[in-house]
Amino acid sequence: MSDLLQGIDAIIFDFGNVLIDLNYPEIIRKLRKVARRSQSNIEDLVVNANVLQLFETGKIGPKRFRAEFNRILDINLSESEFDKIWNSLLGSISKERMDNVLEVGKRYKTYILSNSNIIHELAFEEMVIDATGRPSVRDFVDKAYFSHEIGMRKPDLECYQFVIEDIDLYPSRMLFLDDRLDNVAAAREAGMKAVQIFQPDKQINDIFGFGQKD
Repeated sequence: MSDLLQGIDAIIFDFGNVLIDLNYPEIIRKLRKVARRSQSNIEDLVVNANVLQLFETGKIGPKRFRAEFNRILDINLSESEFDKIWNSLLGSISKERMDNVLEVGKRYKTYILSNSNIIHELAFEEMVIDATGRPSVRDFVDKAYFSHEIGMRKPDLECYQFVIEDIDLYPSRMLFLDDRLDNVAAAREAGMKAVQIFQPDKQINDIFGFGQKD
């Protein structure tokens, strides 16, 4: 078990690319097939578009989000066509990885903090059922904080402060795991211990001692 866990009472997992694999090349490939935009332009839209930030903080609903994205890309996808492409970002969910989250939960309070949206949530909840047999990703942790529900998103400092206050622990007693360096840096600024995750299975196993002999 890693020294990172000394003095830690709560583990906060990012969802995308930590617990669920994301497939950015696939959504970029599919959007390029329907929109006359460069790869870099579409990549920037998928990650940083203002309309996405509004959607991920619950300030606009899925109907307006689809319409705005269609307008920006100058395309005319139906709701089902759009959602199929939008959800191609979601890769796969590993039952072993999710079972490890349950094991972590036997020793620590566990949470999810994720920038997400309602279209993706509806899709990945179905994936969780298929992969694990459990009804929801929320069934694996004490509480999940999704940006579209709390109205805040990473790496905004207020997002971390909200979670810290809601969990009601000193931030120094929380370990935050996220794939993005800017999110990790913001968590550290908020007082949390934080680690960038770029090899989720290996790093989670190393941190929590899974697969190691006692």
